[in-house]
Amino acid sequence: MTPKLHSLVRTVTGYRRAIVGFSAGVDSTLVAFVANKMLGKDALIVLAKTETITQDDIALGRELAATYKFNYREIEYNELDIENYASNPVNRCYFCKHELYTRLGQLAREHNVPFILDGANVDDMGDYRPGRNAAQELEIRSPLIDASMTKLDVREAAEYYGLPNYDKPSAPCLSSRIPYGTPIDRVSLERIAQAELLIRQRGFTNVRVRHYDSTAKIEVDKQDIGRLQLFFGDIQTRLREIGYHTVVIDQEGFRSGKLNQAILNK
Repeated sequence: MTPKLHSLVRTVTGYRRAIVGFSAGVDSTLVAFVANKMLGKDALIVLAKTETITQDDIALGRELAATYKFNYREIEYNELDIENYASNPVNRCYFCKHELYTRLGQLAREHNVPFILDGANVDDMGDYRPGRNAAQELEIRSPLIDASMTKLDVREAAEYYGLPNYDKPSAPCLSSRIPYGTPIDRVSLERIAQAELLIRQRGFTNVRVRHYDSTAKIEVDKQDIGRLQLFFGDIQTRLREIGYHTVVIDQEGFRSGKLNQAILNK
């Protein structure tokens, strides 16, 4: 066990009773696993089922909860109903996280749980993350940050524990594929999810379909662009069938948070 992982275990143990916001990503899975391991039933692991989480991630969350016998529950609500969310302002993530943490806070009060934990890691502090403001306002704890754990540290710890999603690619919410200022609706989210699933089924790991109204701009890892081009005719046809008129490949390749660059560069 590394010093950072030891610090994480010690920090989580000190909470004694906690709710963990869980998305089935590797970060929140590690926090949930450690909380379950150290706190048992006093750790309530909560997945929010909304329009912007994929069915694959919901299924994975349920599978992990069953495998490790989490004290698990789901909450369900419509993110598109959140005020200021569907218009897709540059601080959209703030409104999303504020709603999530408010709902987790209601659960915490109902169950007399003093702490709410998220899966933010040190690397998240270097990107544009307005949701962190909501976390600070509502006093959400970030044990991975407290333990100085980067994404690499998280993956190594998850592999140490044998977690099956230790190498799972990051999967931010589907709304992150839509440029700020472009309104978000259920049809667009469903189209993005379908398009990315079709491409992943061809064996690609990191996939983003950036949604520009009727145009889909596909990102895969730079080294996979040549292979994507081999399948492009079929992929283009399939994406047109689900509603895109124009389908192009981003020759720069996959880069997480690409739509945030215009904001970060200001």
